[in-house]
Amino acid sequence: MLCQRWNELDVQKKLHILIQGSLIILFVISTHWVIGRFEGQIIRHAEQRANQIADGLINGMNMLMLTGTISNPDNRTLLLDKMRKSDGIRELRIVRGPSVIAQFGPGLPEEQAQDEMDRTVLATGKSAFMRVDVPGSPPVLRVVVPFIALQNFRGTNCLSCHHAVGGSVNGLASVSIDLSQDMANLDEIKRKLWIGHIVVQIFLSWLIWLFVRNLIERNIAHPVKKLQLTMSEIQRSNDLTKRADVDEQNPDIGEMARTFNALLCSLERANERLELFGKMFENSNEAIAITDADRRILTVNPAFEQITQYSAAEVVGQDPKLLSSGKQTTDFYRLMWATIEVSGQWSGEIWNQRKNGEIYPEWLSIGVIKNVRGQVINYIALFSDITKRKETEQRIEFLAHYDVLTKLPNRALFADRLAHALKMAHRGNSKVGLMFLDLDKFKLINDTLGHLAGDQLLQSVALRLQNCVRESDMVCRQGGDEFMILLEDIHSAEDVEMVAQKIMAEMSIAHQLGEETRIVSFSIGAAIYPDDATDDEGLKQCADQAMYQAKESGRNNFKLYR
Repeated sequence: MLCQRWNELDVQKKLHILIQGSLIILFVISTHWVIGRFEGQIIRHAEQRANQIADGLINGMNMLMLTGTISNPDNRTLLLDKMRKSDGIRELRIVRGPSVIAQFGPGLPEEQAQDEMDRTVLATGKSAFMRVDVPGSPPVLRVVVPFIALQNFRGTNCLSCHHAVGGSVNGLASVSIDLSQDMANLDEIKRKLWIGHIVVQIFLSWLIWLFVRNLIERNIAHPVKKLQLTMSEIQRSNDLTKRADVDEQNPDIGEMARTFNALLCSLERANERLELFGKMFENSNEAIAITDADRRILTVNPAFEQITQYSAAEVVGQDPKLLSSGKQTTDFYRLMWATIEVSGQWSGEIWNQRKNGEIYPEWLSIGVIKNVRGQVINYIALFSDITKRKETEQRIEFLAHYDVLTKLPNRALFADRLAHALKMAHRGNSKVGLMFLDLDKFKLINDTLGHLAGDQLLQSVALRLQNCVRESDMVCRQGGDEFMILLEDIHSAEDVEMVAQKIMAEMSIAHQLGEETRIVSFSIGAAIYPDDATDDEGLKQCADQAMYQAKESGRNNFKLYR
């Protein structure tokens, strides 16, 4: 609770409390020190008085000793009563030492040792004093002084004061000094000291408050207020190019201003990057979707809306599954997310569905965004519609393997298919037929009717050739007016001859070439694997030779290689 209240205080109040507390502690310590000095002085003064009284008692005892009347108890009592009348004496008595008691007897009862203090002084011969405070009674200082026997100048024994050294202890004087008046004076001094302390404390508090307020306002409050106004102006105008003034007279505040300006520079650069990223996000041709850790869409860019036909309002908060086309299996998506969890990213081709139900191919990249603790906070997906690219790839694939004019497989695709067919025939112990076909007098058609008519003729011929073979067979345009036919899994030469007869019958029907009609024929040569050759090149040469034999035999003819 106290810590919370302390934290709620401002700097000025905290500083004032700390200084005031330090002063109070200093005043209390100094006051107790002064009072202790006064009290010590009072004790020393009382001790001196007690010693003087003890010296006077010793002198009186010596007089009684010289007159020979010391052994009379009444004389000793009379001496004590006379000295007890001195101002400030609470108690005065004498105690006989062991040597005196042995020689003259114990004497009066009060002349016996009464406490440990008496016995200690008799044993050591050293003075002792002790302050005695009894509740309900005035304080006293008790001083015990030993009597030491010495020889005087006449050669007789006498009692010396406690200042003398040597000799035996004949007794002691116990003096109790009343400290009431001294303590009363000390209490008055204490009262005045505390009153002065309070007055000085109040005055200093006022001075300290003025000093601290002026110090805080000049060195902290005013510079901080100025810095705060600059911050407020920057916040209001959202102008990160402004800078706070650096106060060189206040190093700490100046350092704060420099730090703030450095922060503004960082924010300005970050803002520029955010604006750049925002423009990239808005103007990107790739669709971008950002989700939270639960894969709920947070925001999308215009390209996303254009490709998917969904508006941002329709998809925000939704699961990206709404774009799924159903062409990918559950295992595909499970593997995709497993890869993302392990490597943090995934890229690949996927089929999605537009709002109108159209399914389209896209290239999708998914990345993971984590915080400093390594926890996933966002997923970001970038994708583009690759329909045109797929069409281009298919077009390139078609051009690489098919004839543009007739849509028939070209020489390269035919060669691959022929090699594969020979391998399968070798493995299955079957036969393969290869036919070479050359249009008779095709140049005459080009020269008389034009190249457009020639192209129409080639397209018509290609269509008829495809109608004459099985779906498992292949018709190829080798180039110009030459064609090839691959017949897989045949049993004998009769199968090839039957296809040739079918082609020649089909070609006997006139072709419509614009407004003209023409009948054209083929010179056909054929060879059979493995009867005529055991490899593709050899088979081609055999079929080509057979085709030339057919031409030499008068065209519109079929020859099987022999």
